[in-house]
Amino acid sequence: IHISSLVEFLVAMGFCWRWADVEDNPTWKGLTWGLLPLHSSGITACTYHLFYNRIPILVPLQAFLTCIGNTTAAIAAYRIARSNGWQPTGLMEQWTSLVDSLTNSPTNASPDWKTVPVEATSLVGFEDLGQALAGDNDYSFLFKLFAGCAIGSYVLKYGELFVDFPFEANVYAGLAFIFIPSSLNAYKWYRRGKDPTFEGWF
Repeated sequence: IHISSLVEFLVAMGFCWRWADVEDNPTWKGLTWGLLPLHSSGITACTYHLFYNRIPILVPLQAFLTCIGNTTAAIAAYRIARSNGWQPTGLMEQWTSLVDSLTNSPTNASPDWKTVPVEATSLVGFEDLGQALAGDNDYSFLFKLFAGCAIGSYVLKYGELFVDFPFEANVYAGLAFIFIPSSLNAYKWYRRGKDPTFEGWF
């Protein structure tokens, strides 16, 4: 379940990134960034179980990342709504202006973005699985989803028996398992923001 949720987050992040091109509205790319802490929270859960639940500090770390991710995703969603002309009701104008200022939210009355560069059409990683599987019907999609999760779970469950580190409960190794892929994921989106043809590594 945790592994499939990691892939689902990457797919959702890829959809948001591409939808920014479709709508010519770069605030959708902000939602990709807003989901990053939630993806890292999922990696933390996987890491916790990888080490047989023997690194307790990962539990509050996951809670912290989830809280941050929920906040950044909410801010990103607010910015998208404001860019499409949504107006908060029941708030005084000065409060709305304050929130817009704190979140750097654009409004459709004064869009300040320019045309978004066209992204590369080739598959670049897990975030493009949605596009790759778009032609499947419900049955073939469910079969591929079940098969992928079953194989991934089997490999993880029994493959880790061939190495020693999961049994050592090393805090530094656990943190490396979280922050290295999270940093690479963030850097990938940063690079794609600067160079739309950048294809990433995963």
